[in-house]
Amino acid sequence: MTIVTGIEANRSRVTVFADGSELARIPKAHFDKCPLEEGEEFDPEQWIDRVAAAQFADAYEAALTSLDFCARSARELSNTLKRKGFVPPAIEATLERLKDAGLIDDAQYARRMAESQTRKPVGVYAFKRKLMAKGISENDAQEAIAAFDDDQQRAACAEAAQKLWRKYEALPRREARAKLSQALARRGFGWDAIEAVIDDIMEE
Repeated sequence: MTIVTGIEANRSRVTVFADGSELARIPKAHFDKCPLEEGEEFDPEQWIDRVAAAQFADAYEAALTSLDFCARSARELSNTLKRKGFVPPAIEATLERLKDAGLIDDAQYARRMAESQTRKPVGVYAFKRKLMAKGISENDAQEAIAAFDDDQQRAACAEAAQKLWRKYEALPRREARAKLSQALARRGFGWDAIEAVIDDIMEE
């Protein structure tokens, strides 16, 4: 059996240590429903499941409140709930219920983000990295970036280049070209779009 080796409480959270390692940091209200004492023998998995059952209603309400502010991917919502002190089983059950209700949908979330980003000077590769960082799957990300066609990317790249060019136009021609190319690449534009746009700028 596992031993409770420490319980640290503040005004809102309780941290439970088991066999010398941190097991969970949860709201005090939830700990009070599933109390433990230092030196007590217990089964950590069973205790976490009890905590999850006590947390589920609050986790679901917290998730709905978070979604009221803005749309989120499943990973973003999971991280938000984790920071609030909900245990993994409560988070997983909450996300499943939200998915079943159609309240979170990573594929739809990625498509909507793409639609809004195509009106901005954003490179397709930077946008894809942003999606992946939000926990969007490779397949969903690939489907979303279909909105970024060649014409859109060239126009977006040209808009970004015009703003960046002011920083480099006083430099020698070769150096200015190299620095502008690198800056556009960092913003996620492909080399075909970059080369075409820089050729136009240099001609001007």
